[in-house]
Amino acid sequence: MDNENLIPKLALALIPGIGAGTARSLMARCENAESVFSLKKRDLITIPGIGTQLADRILSPDVITRAEQEIRFLQKEKIEAHFLFDPDYPPALSQCTDAPIVIFSRGEMPQPGRRTLSIVGTRNPTSQGKQFTRNLVSEIAARDPTVIIVSGLAYGIDIQAHQAALDCGLMTIAVLGHGFHTLYPAVHRSTASRIINQGGLISDFFSYNLPEPKNFIRRNRIIAGLSEATLVIESGIKGGAMVTAEMAGSYDRDVFAVPGRPDDPMSAGCNFMIRTNQACLINNAGELMYSEGWIQGDRAVTVPQPDLFISLSEEEKQILDKITTEPILLDQVSRLVKIPVQLVSAHLLSLEFKGLIKSIPGQQYSRQIRNRLL
Repeated sequence: MDNENLIPKLALALIPGIGAGTARSLMARCENAESVFSLKKRDLITIPGIGTQLADRILSPDVITRAEQEIRFLQKEKIEAHFLFDPDYPPALSQCTDAPIVIFSRGEMPQPGRRTLSIVGTRNPTSQGKQFTRNLVSEIAARDPTVIIVSGLAYGIDIQAHQAALDCGLMTIAVLGHGFHTLYPAVHRSTASRIINQGGLISDFFSYNLPEPKNFIRRNRIIAGLSEATLVIESGIKGGAMVTAEMAGSYDRDVFAVPGRPDDPMSAGCNFMIRTNQACLINNAGELMYSEGWIQGDRAVTVPQPDLFISLSEEEKQILDKITTEPILLDQVSRLVKIPVQLVSAHLLSLEFKGLIKSIPGQQYSRQIRNRLL
C-alpha cells in the first residue's frame, strides 16, 4: 500500500459534497489526486461542480489528517483501498454514475471479465425461498464454476446465497453497509471469515461508519453495480432488494425475478417487477444463464407449443399465436390482436406465469425457450 499516494485519494472521498461526478471533473483538470489539494481556491472554483464552499472543504487540512488516521487502521487490519481512477477498481462499478470514489476490501476483488451475479431478496424468506436459492446457486456452479455471486451478507436470501456459493466452491463477494471496524450482523462472522478465503468483503464506508439503516440503502448500489445481472428471490413490494433491483436497472444491467403466488406477500415485489417489465421472469438457473448468454452451443433450442394441460382463454390463444422467438413490443401485440394494451398486458403476464412466454426489458416479449441437453 503506497501511503503517500493513498492519502489524497482517501481525503478526496472524505469531503462532503464530492461524488463520482465532481471527482471526475477534478481529475480531468488534475494529473492525480494529490494535485487537487495543490490548487488555489481561485482555480478550484473554475472547475464544474466546485463552488466557494466546496473549495474551502477541499483546502481544509482536516481531511488530510482524517485520511492519515484511516490509513493507520487499514494497515493494522490488512485492508486494501481502491481509488475510482486506478486500474484495480472494478470496471463494472466504475461505469456507474454514482460509483464510490474509494472502496475498501479484505480478501479478493472480483476479477475483470468474470461472470458476476448479484442475488438479493427478503430478510425473512420462506423455506421454499431458501431452498430455491441454494438449488439455483448449486446449478450455476455445476454449469459454470467461474461465476461470482455477490450479495449483502444480510439475514435471509443474502446469507443463503453466500453460504450456497461457499459450499459449491464459487467465489462470493459480500458488500457491507458499514466500515471494517465492525461486522453486522455479528452472527454471520463465521461466514464472513469463509468469504475472505473464497472471495472478499467490500465496503465504501470508512472504518468508523456504523451499520445504520441509511447505509444499507447506499451499499445496495455497489451490489447492483458490481454485477452483470441482479436476481431477486422473494421480496415484498418495498425493501432493500427492490431498491437494489431498481438501481441495477438504472445502470442498464439485467434484472431477473422469481415469480410467486399472487396472494403471497413475500412474492409481491417480484410479481410487481415482472408485471411492470422491470424484471424478466426466471424459474431456474438455466433460464437465467441462457438469457445472459452464459450457456449456449451445447443445447438444443425448441419453440414450445402450449401444454395440453394448460388452460388458455381465447384472447390468450390469440396473443400467444402472435408471439415467436423474435422479441415483439407490447404495443405491436395489441395492434395485431386488436385488444387494448391494458388487457394485453394482463394476458401477457398470465402467459408468462404459465411458462409460455418471457418478458424482455423494454416492454418486449418472446416465446419461452426450453432447453434440452443433447
